Amino acid sequence: MTARSRREPHFQQVGPGGWRAGHLGIVAAAIILSTSATPTLAAHPRAAHAGAAGADALVAKLRELPLPLRPFSPGTTSAKSAPPPLPALEAKRQEVYDELHALGPASVPALARALRDPDPEMRRDVAVAMDVVGGGWWHFPDGDSKLDLRPALPALLTALDDSDPGVRAWAAQDIRDIGAAAATAVPRLRAMLRSPDAETRGSACNGLSGIGFAARGALPDLQQALNDSSPQVRQAARAAIVTIDRDAALH
Repeated sequence: MTARSRREPHFQQVGPGGWRAGHLGIVAAAIILSTSATPTLAAHPRAAHAGAAGADALVAKLRELPLPLRPFSPGTTSAKSAPPPLPALEAKRQEVYDELHALGPASVPALARALRDPDPEMRRDVAVAMDVVGGGWWHFPDGDSKLDLRPALPALLTALDDSDPGVRAWAAQDIRDIGAAAATAVPRLRAMLRSPDAETRGSACNGLSGIGFAARGALPDLQQALNDSSPQVRQAARAAIVTIDRDAALH
């Protein structure tokens, strides 16, 4: 098993906003990544030196990487053979994500700016990329540190009201990645729990879970969500309640 495959390479095809396996976060699809396609930092040496314009140009590459991620067969390989190459689109996706991570903090404001793009598919791609670089579940060749998404919080708060349910769902997952520092999102996440869309309700639970103790005011809403018609929402609500109660015990 490769280092990358140990870090959640397998996703479930659940539509534009299901829940990511292992984190109750949101996933769009299925992908299997191999180290044979992992680009090194030398493949994009200018990334670390890009200014705002360069960061915006890098983020613009996400427009070429439509969601959902498409599942593909990894083929059959022996322990001694090289892993199969990634399909071209997924190799490109991996390269862009790696470059965004290598760019460091400068990528976060650029991603936040792109959340205002008029194309909802682009906004979804951007919100997914934020979770990739800030969620700690993707393996990067320059290390697995999470980028601080706090500078993007104002844009993410706006995205919680986006007209596209996928954007709302991924934005809530990004809020979860920020954690307690995103406490100002609690009122909007509580409102999302009343959405007719199950994806939106489940993602709201995830966001509240990440905020933890500062989201304790949402416990009555989460208790009500335990009776939700969606089993995924019920599961996410239970996980959020456990997390918030655990954090409350530490205060």
